[in-house]
Amino acid sequence: MTTTTGRDVQELGPDACWRLLGSARLGRVAVVLDGGVDIFPVNFLVKDRSIYFGSAPGSKLVDITEHPVVAFEADGIENRRRWSVVARGRATRLGFDSEIEESGVMDLHSLAPTDKWNYVRIEPTAVTGRSFRSARQRAV
Repeated sequence: MTTTTGRDVQELGPDACWRLLGSARLGRVAVVLDGGVDIFPVNFLVKDRSIYFGSAPGSKLVDITEHPVVAFEADGIENRRRWSVVARGRATRLGFDSEIEESGVMDLHSLAPTDKWNYVRIEPTAVTGRSFRSARQRAV
């Protein structure tokens, strides 16, 4: 379901948001730091309305462990419309081989040159999205 919110901006329903998230491969995860917020680009996949990504050891994993509430955003273009989807929820490091294998996250191809041997699942409590045509497209 989509709802028009203004001049050619549409709010996307949950099913549309999940479908679009499933079509993207690069997103951004926002994590809470003791002094604020940081954002990291990640390659990801969607399975069973959860978001999975791999991570090298470092500050992102430390921040998620200390403050597991995160926001995740991905965007793209479909049918000449731009879209953006934001998921908010709790991130947890996967600790069992069975859940890592079942998620499929080990098959992700990372664009970054670092090895990703830690795997994270985001279980969203809210997913929202919008789609729109750019001002340039409306003028044409």
